[in-house]
Amino acid sequence: MRPPAAPRQPRRGPEADQPDQPADEPREVAPRRPEPPDRSRAVTGEPAERRRWLPVRQQPDPALPPQPGFLERLAEQARARRRLAWRKVLLAVGVVTLVGGVAWALLASPLLALDVAEVTVSGVGEGTTVPREDVMALVEDRAGTPLTRLDTGALAEDVRAITTVRSVTVTRHWPRGLAVDVVPREPVAAATAEDGLVLLDVDGVVVGTAQKAPEGLPRVTVPLEGERAGETLSAVLTVLAELPEDLRAEVDTAGAVNPASISLTLTDGADVRWGSVEESDLKAAVLAVLREREASVYDVTVPRAPTLSD
Repeated sequence: MRPPAAPRQPRRGPEADQPDQPADEPREVAPRRPEPPDRSRAVTGEPAERRRWLPVRQQPDPALPPQPGFLERLAEQARARRRLAWRKVLLAVGVVTLVGGVAWALLASPLLALDVAEVTVSGVGEGTTVPREDVMALVEDRAGTPLTRLDTGALAEDVRAITTVRSVTVTRHWPRGLAVDVVPREPVAAATAEDGLVLLDVDGVVVGTAQKAPEGLPRVTVPLEGERAGETLSAVLTVLAELPEDLRAEVDTAGAVNPASISLTLTDGADVRWGSVEESDLKAAVLAVLREREASVYDVTVPRAPTLSD
């Protein structure tokens, strides 16, 4: 008798799905795929397990230039630092040179120096109380000074120191000129002096002399002594300055014993009682209307209630 057969083990893997074959039939065995050759061993002649722990040396590419060594790199870095330092030095020198050149051109060079031929002066000369020569003499003292350093304020103060100058404005005209605009003092009355007449402006400043009063310029008669002499003179001059030009031409004399008692004498002999300087514009307008009627006395002390008498 044959001994009992051993129990069969269940199949696993892809063969589990194949039907059972008789035990006596030979099974087909799939050919094994050939293993790829071990390239690492073919190149180095060493097993792959051993080679993977060794460093891989890259062969230099003959087409590339050789890499510098450590000392050469240090030398190149030192040269680069020196070049950078020189660039900074040259840049600083260039900036200083540029700033110095600009400063010299603005403050010291003749490029912006004041040229007297390019100076214009207005409000002076014939027909005014300010001689042109006096103003130009002050300007010429500053000829050749660069406009950037020219003190226009000091020049204006010097011009204003001329007695007949009321105000002045000095403006730079680049690159080498100036504009000097003068407002002269204008006489509004004449006053008696020891050697003739003096011409006074609205502030009581003497702006000239004359042997006789110019045509159209009234004379003032005020007390020269007393506590309010200056105030009285200022009030009379203020009234004359505020009169319309045509009305001022009709005034022969103006006087007062105090600031509130101003009176005018017209060229036709009529008297005008003016009073104080208050509401002078209104008083002048009222007087212009009253002058349409002949009278010996015009009273505009109270301009809203004027009177006239023969």
